[in-house]
Amino acid sequence: NSLDGCSRAEAPGFFYTRLKARMEKESGTTVSRPWILRPVFAVATLVLVLLINAFVLLQRNTKSAAQATGDTDIMQSIASEYRLNENSSLYDLTQDNK
Repeated sequence: NSLDGCSRAEAPGFFYTRLKARMEKESGTTVSRPWILRPVFAVATLVLVLLINAFVLLQRNTKSAAQATGDTDIMQSIASEYRLNENSSLYDLTQDNK
């Protein structure tokens, strides 16, 4: 019956944080996160990657438009070289053959 009124013991707020800091102070070593895991550097890296991706996509669209114009010019020069643009009477299907 003597344990009926007992409740679970609770540690004061930030007890474990203060205990860990005291233990690190006594041992002389501190555990710090690597600089790359800090949120500022993570966000900056993410922004940098997104900017590089946007730049590459914009450059690719510009190149593909210029390349399409160049491809059309090449096709036209090949067609004129082989005289593919000229109409041929041998293959004229609209002509009456009576």
